[in-house]
Amino acid sequence: MDEYSKNEKDVLTRLQQGVDPVARPFQGLALPECAVVALLERALADGLVRRFGAVFDARRLGYRSVLCALDCPPGRLEAQAAIIASHPGVTHCYERRPLIGAGHYPVLWFTLAMLHDVFDDSLAVLRRQLGADPLLELPAVRRFKIDVVFDLRTVDRDETFPGSPLPPERAAGEFFREFSEPERELVRALDQQIPAVERPFAVIAETLGRREEDVLDQLQVWKRAGILRRIAAVLHHREAGFKANAMCVWPVNDDIVAAGRRVTRRPEVTHCYQRPRNARFPFDLYAMIHTPSWPQTRALFEDIAADCQLAGGELFASGREFKKSSMHYFG
Repeated sequence: MDEYSKNEKDVLTRLQQGVDPVARPFQGLALPECAVVALLERALADGLVRRFGAVFDARRLGYRSVLCALDCPPGRLEAQAAIIASHPGVTHCYERRPLIGAGHYPVLWFTLAMLHDVFDDSLAVLRRQLGADPLLELPAVRRFKIDVVFDLRTVDRDETFPGSPLPPERAAGEFFREFSEPERELVRALDQQIPAVERPFAVIAETLGRREEDVLDQLQVWKRAGILRRIAAVLHHREAGFKANAMCVWPVNDDIVAAGRRVTRRPEVTHCYQRPRNARFPFDLYAMIHTPSWPQTRALFEDIAADCQLAGGELFASGREFKKSSMHYFG
């Protein structure tokens, strides 16, 4: 990160928070418009930014998602990971092993997201492909914190979170409506890489055979409805210096909402969820943390546990990364 100036780090942090869906979204930042575009192109070429595109609320597009954990023996880990990573609905797949804790728990963790009407069948097919190894389903019961922003000026200290806690998960039908094919076409044009140019939405509109103002009007409607969360840069956190990524889990025996809110007040926590307890994994409060080193991650976990009055927790280091991608909707 030393090759980026302070102003460039300021802009990259701001781009993670999101730009407005307007004709010239790169104006008004700490650098001239042309310099912002050049910086974004450079960060993409360097691998610091994974993509610059739209971040949607998957539920409002009609998708269901679940965190899964596969308990498989070491000799089958890579083969099982290859099966999981090949699934089009899997966006993340990691090996996770305990840094703090002594229990025997699953080591292969992944997220699966599919349209609601094919989700159950798709997960059933994946279960058959994985064979007899136990597969845990751990859907989010409540989402306390999402949409992480890595502050590149304070890589050794924290991350920031733009937003407030989200409401509990509800039935899928309460969140989405059917999208027309033109709407799906626009989602597909936005959910990967938006052109790094001064008027990106004009380029998208031309590609789709539409008017720029019509595309911008649709994005404003989606933003107000919560369908579009933001249009932003998504970083490779390891390239940004946040190399020690870990999952914290605790069993909460009293008020889990209060516990979740205490955890989310910590700026170092990037995601925080309540998930159902399972006999094979008896925890219900989950949080993700990232630091530059494993000793710092261990120390941070212990500090959060003490500060938030949580006991009985364990810490799982994210090791090998078998897959990490952004969701491609309506593919």
